[in-house]
Amino acid sequence: MFVFGGRSGGNFVTNGFDDVQIFDPATNTWQWSGAPGSTLLPLPQKRGGMGKAPFYGNEFYVMGGETTNSGTGQVTGNVYNRVDVYNPITNTWRLEVTMPTARHGISPFVADGKIFVAGGGVQAAHSNSAVFEIFSR
Repeated sequence: MFVFGGRSGGNFVTNGFDDVQIFDPATNTWQWSGAPGSTLLPLPQKRGGMGKAPFYGNEFYVMGGETTNSGTGQVTGNVYNRVDVYNPITNTWRLEVTMPTARHGISPFVADGKIFVAGGGVQAAHSNSAVFEIFSR
């Protein structure tokens, strides 16, 4: 199980974290990018509210998110349109093409060789949308 970014406290907008955590149920152990001596690379942009990261083409796609301040990819409304892609085999990140609509609170899923992204908030905190977008190579 892989966990990317996130925030502290309840369901409140924060600057978020750049943490990456991996749980291995076979050994009942965790790895954390912030642990002393860890070689696990952190998320390139701190943020929370991304929702789940779909596994597509053997990589994880961390899409959107929200913040309380500006950062790379942050747009009006303090949401992100950036897509960071993590390869668990090589432990590397790359920046993918941005989402056409910046959003947080999304639950992208993979089907038919594409990533489907529906809804999500277009402003930090409590917001929603009827946006539906599809990513494919």
